[in-house]
Amino acid sequence: MSKLQQRFRELIEGAEWKELEDLLLNTEEEWILEIIERKLMGSDGPKWIGGMLASLKCGTRESTSLRIKIYENALKHARNEVGNNRGTGEIVGVLMLHIDAFPPDAVLTLIDQYVEYIQKGEALQGRWVSVLPKLIMNLSQKERLTIAGKEMSGEDYCYQMVKTLCDMNWSVETATSLLPVFRDLDLPKEELQNVIYKVEGVLKKMDYQSVPPIIYHLILLVKSKLPGRILQIVIAYFNKQEQQLMKERANKEGNVNSMELDSETIEESKHSDLTEAQGTVILHITHEAQYYPALVRDFLKFIKSSSWLTERVVTPFNLALSLSLASIEKYEDQILESLKSCILKYYRQEERSRHSKWLREAWGETCHITTAFKATIENCIMGWDQASQGLVHLGFKLLESGGTLKGETYASQKAVSLASVILPLILKKQPHLAAAILSKISNCIVSASSPIQYIEILGKLAKLSPLVLLEHSNLIQEQLEYLVFLPLSAASHLLQALLPLFKMSMGLKDSLMMILRKMLFSKQVESRQAAVKGFMQFLRHFRVMGTLPSSQASMSFSSSLSAISINADVHSVFSNSTNEALCLELLGILRRCFSQQHEVKSVLYSGMYDVCRSNPKMIVSILELLHHQSKQYLDKRPVVFNPIDLRKIVVVQGDSVQLVEPMGDLLSSIGACKLYLEKKRAEGADEDDEEDESAISVLNDICSLFDHVIEKLAGCGLDDIGFDTNGEYLPSTAVGEKNIVCAKVMLSVFDSLIEYSFCQGATTSLERMQTVISLFRSQKKIIDLVKEKSIKPAKKDGKKSRGRNSSKALVNFKGNLRLSVTADMLRASLSNDNENDPACVEMLKGCHDLQMYLLHVIENTLSSIKAMTLSEREKALPHLKTVAKVLLHDCSESIAPEDTSDERHVQRVRQCLLLLSSLINIFCKYYDSKLEAILKEVNDRTDNVDVNRLLYKIYKKCQKMILKILHHEDSTSLLKDACTVLQIMLTVSHYMEPDSEEIIEARSWILQLCKDQELEHGSVAEPMVNLLLYLSDQLKANHTLARGISRELHHKLGHLEEGVSVEEIGKFKIVTEGSSSSILLVLLNYVDDSLSLVELLISKIRACLATEEECNADEVEKSICSKFTVSIHAVHEVIQSALPLGTSTDNTLKVVTKLYNGLSLYVKYYLELYKSKSYPQISDKFERLVLTSGKMLSSPIYSTITYIEGAQKQAGKKKEVTLISRTMKESKLIPSLIYAIEQYEKNLITLSRKSKVNLMEGMELSTSRDFRIMTSALAEALQNTSRNENDEEEEEEAAAGEAEEENLHEENEDQEAENRDSGTSVGGKIKEESSKGVKSKASGPVKKTSKRKGVGDENDGNSQNRLSTPPSKKPKVNKSKLGKKR
Repeated sequence: MSKLQQRFRELIEGAEWKELEDLLLNTEEEWILEIIERKLMGSDGPKWIGGMLASLKCGTRESTSLRIKIYENALKHARNEVGNNRGTGEIVGVLMLHIDAFPPDAVLTLIDQYVEYIQKGEALQGRWVSVLPKLIMNLSQKERLTIAGKEMSGEDYCYQMVKTLCDMNWSVETATSLLPVFRDLDLPKEELQNVIYKVEGVLKKMDYQSVPPIIYHLILLVKSKLPGRILQIVIAYFNKQEQQLMKERANKEGNVNSMELDSETIEESKHSDLTEAQGTVILHITHEAQYYPALVRDFLKFIKSSSWLTERVVTPFNLALSLSLASIEKYEDQILESLKSCILKYYRQEERSRHSKWLREAWGETCHITTAFKATIENCIMGWDQASQGLVHLGFKLLESGGTLKGETYASQKAVSLASVILPLILKKQPHLAAAILSKISNCIVSASSPIQYIEILGKLAKLSPLVLLEHSNLIQEQLEYLVFLPLSAASHLLQALLPLFKMSMGLKDSLMMILRKMLFSKQVESRQAAVKGFMQFLRHFRVMGTLPSSQASMSFSSSLSAISINADVHSVFSNSTNEALCLELLGILRRCFSQQHEVKSVLYSGMYDVCRSNPKMIVSILELLHHQSKQYLDKRPVVFNPIDLRKIVVVQGDSVQLVEPMGDLLSSIGACKLYLEKKRAEGADEDDEEDESAISVLNDICSLFDHVIEKLAGCGLDDIGFDTNGEYLPSTAVGEKNIVCAKVMLSVFDSLIEYSFCQGATTSLERMQTVISLFRSQKKIIDLVKEKSIKPAKKDGKKSRGRNSSKALVNFKGNLRLSVTADMLRASLSNDNENDPACVEMLKGCHDLQMYLLHVIENTLSSIKAMTLSEREKALPHLKTVAKVLLHDCSESIAPEDTSDERHVQRVRQCLLLLSSLINIFCKYYDSKLEAILKEVNDRTDNVDVNRLLYKIYKKCQKMILKILHHEDSTSLLKDACTVLQIMLTVSHYMEPDSEEIIEARSWILQLCKDQELEHGSVAEPMVNLLLYLSDQLKANHTLARGISRELHHKLGHLEEGVSVEEIGKFKIVTEGSSSSILLVLLNYVDDSLSLVELLISKIRACLATEEECNADEVEKSICSKFTVSIHAVHEVIQSALPLGTSTDNTLKVVTKLYNGLSLYVKYYLELYKSKSYPQISDKFERLVLTSGKMLSSPIYSTITYIEGAQKQAGKKKEVTLISRTMKESKLIPSLIYAIEQYEKNLITLSRKSKVNLMEGMELSTSRDFRIMTSALAEALQNTSRNENDEEEEEEAAAGEAEEENLHEENEDQEAENRDSGTSVGGKIKEESSKGVKSKASGPVKKTSKRKGVGDENDGNSQNRLSTPPSKKPKVNKSKLGKKR
């Protein structure tokens, strides 16, 4: 055998294939196979196999048989991968090169071996599998093949082979090996669908670790052919696995006994394996997406098509995949915007669901968005790092929705709240992203139009992860450099947000000190104000334990900084000496503010009281500084009536007037600090003797100051304080502007004096209370004078102004009272407090103007709540609760008094109601986390009561107020108050839990009231019906209130056709002739909202159809049809009513258009259903809905349009301007409605063809409005035609008469010649007779014309001329060409 091997080697190396073939055919097969097996174990095996296969040409049966056996032996060796792996790869390569020489039967034999292995269930893995696609491709290229006696093409065989492989059972290893085989075959889409379907079934049996290879090969298989299908499989698989794990975990948590250690370990292991598999798949998809853009495009289509199905998109895996693909720069914005849109849509739907039981029942699925994001962030630690950066970008995208021009909405607030969860959590889990987050926040704060939400996020980060932020202190310092460019409110919020970092880092504190000192001398006033606020913040939060002599307050800046910068360690704690040095420096800096503008001084004075409360050891020093400043602007000479030196406070420079000192703010600050110092001394705080002497001295000085000023100004007249009653107070002149500024200064001074006097015990001292009243009356004189003199004169052209008054005051005053004092004064004025002196309280209650002034001050405060920082809102909360409690009690007791002639009392109660409504809105919006505690205090409850009962208690009080107003003898003058009370009730009901007992009770009360109470005033009926509809939506999914109200409206408004009576139902007495117009608008708005809900639900089921998501379509369609039916019934009654022109007709046309668009959208859903499914069916509910729409909408709608146009023309005869404006508006509304009707009918016809169901059976075909017969124009044209005909007849008859007359004349002449002898003449008689004959002939056509004219005057209801051409210029109309187009 060695000689034989030697001969083989020689022939192979010499490439003598003919001799080698002869030698092989003449040698026993066993020897050849044995030699091959030995050679395959060595390195020259591939060479021997290649040589033998190359020599055997398959020319004979023996050659073919031997070649197959050699080939099979080599395949067997490659399958077992025995020996050198590198050699195995070379063998497989050799085998693939020599496939083409085999005849088809031989190739079939080799393929059958692979099929047999798969059928046996053996593992089909290894390099030998790579030969299979080459074998199949070899046969697919043949034009004709004979297999098992059947002829077919190579392509058909390839298709059958793929189908055969897919019909077999695949193991995990087989699936992993076969997918590359199919990839090499380059299958078309139809065959790929079979492979994908097979893999989808295999995935259900795999463990998590085997999934990533399958998905990877599947992605390579489809490439750009079916990437969307792969994404659907991957997303559906992982979402289902996540849901199963969540259910298992929930079941085990429910059964406490089953939560053993082993089960917990297994559960954690499953979750870990799933997370790792998901991370690997995400990595594969993201990597391949960079080379196959179709993968990303299909994913974008998936997100957009599923945007109405947030529960499908917002899952941990989907979020991670989306955010990973967003790392591709080209698609980043599209993916993030799509996710943001999807989230906002869900929040809008959530808001609607909260207020609609119909939507909650129709689509009960909820999406836990926050939970999904938290899980995604947690998984980022376990291998999903590629999604982290996308999470940060998405968080900022969500923050952008909070600063829109439309203002804050529920959806935008929820989006900002979600971002405030995402960013802090991801920073906590992945601190390496801190630099990126801080840089992004810094850029947004500077560039955003509304940076408050970004500052709040920064504050949350500083509070939760201060050490992480301090590692990037350079970025914080960079942000501080931009303080000078920020508006005052943003700068204040930013300083408050970064306060935790300043307390921990001396380096940041020193940097801020330097920046604030520069800002204090900036050119911009707002920057100076921000600097003062920053200094005041330091004084509030760095407390001093010892005394601070004021003489040390002027130490140099550099020396104090050297004392402060002792330790720059982040973890250092500030010592008392450090704080003392800091506060001394700050006081020295703030002294320089006394030379700044009055706006800067106002900020300084307003913050001093808070500094004193936070840092009591500084009170004396602060009072000394403030007292020294006040001396410069006071004139204490006895001969001076006004101690306030206005010449120094208000300075005129050329044409400009400058306020030097905000004296009212200064005195208010001095008074507040002085009262706080007295309170601390009364509490017996330990003080040094030296400090006590300083305090007594400054207190005495301040007391004498206030006593002197109060003595001079209490009860003074206008002349005493320097105001000329004949002076000029118009802001357009320099003199008037100066007088106005002086008035504002004195008003603020009076405010500070009133505040000081009241806090000195005015509620228990009659003398003090008289002083307060006297000061206010003096202040009131100034207010009245300025308002009277600054009234803008009425127009001289004689035109009436649209407002209530023809003149308006040009100057408005803003109160300067502190909120705490205002709340106390209001409580003493409006409540019955036993602690106060009755005589003092009665005196205060008797001053109506003072009460109104207090309410005005509170109104200004409430309007500024939105701009306050979080700490400022918290500080204002106790006083707001006091005000709300007082107002609620006063409104409940004082509303609807027996004597309504006291207009001042009615005005005060009305203002109280408005403020109470604003306060409840503020509590629910800005203090929702503390709502229960707030309502307990407002309702004066201490027991354990939930929020629902507390809100309902307010609702019950409002009910009593409404009944008081409605049962009052003179209820007309109080109806405006009823509107405010109803608004409060609506606000309260919005925050009650749906389906609660309180909602049921509230709804039953308002329902009974609407049934029993007759109201002629639409302003009250409108909010009442609106409240009823809202509460009904909360409790019932399919109520028929809209239908009942629409019937009542139909009866009250009358039918659009004269002579048709409408049956009276009388179920809702609130619908009267006077209130019908207002209630109609409420009903139309309600139907519009209902249709919006239906469109939302239709969009969701269309999304389910497009994405093949499972949903309970029957129940959803049932809900849609029921809502549509109720809306159709309501609209049916409305469009048959004699609608008043104006807003009612406009809204009616809009609602009907929207109804048709909604129906058309529903029909489109069925059209899509017929496209996507094989055997769809139209539901009975849908058929009934279409039939109802045809009978109740299509039939009467054209009569309604004609009625509106006719009524508009009749009204336009009186008011041409109104006619033009109405015509221009309706020229858009009516065509839009006609188009919507036509689209609905068009889609119905298309659906009828596809479904073989006659859906147009109950529909009345719409009339084409391209042109129509206008009776008036037709009559006029006919009249003109008849006149022309008559003129021609008259001309012919006249000509005939003249000819006859000539003949008669000739005959007469002959007759005269003959009868001359007899003297007879008959010419005159003949002429007379002929004249009469002409006239009689002409009378016939004239009568005919008059008859036609009478016919033309008959005008039916459809004779509406939409042309603007005057009748005189209209062309003649031929009767044979007139017609009506259908």
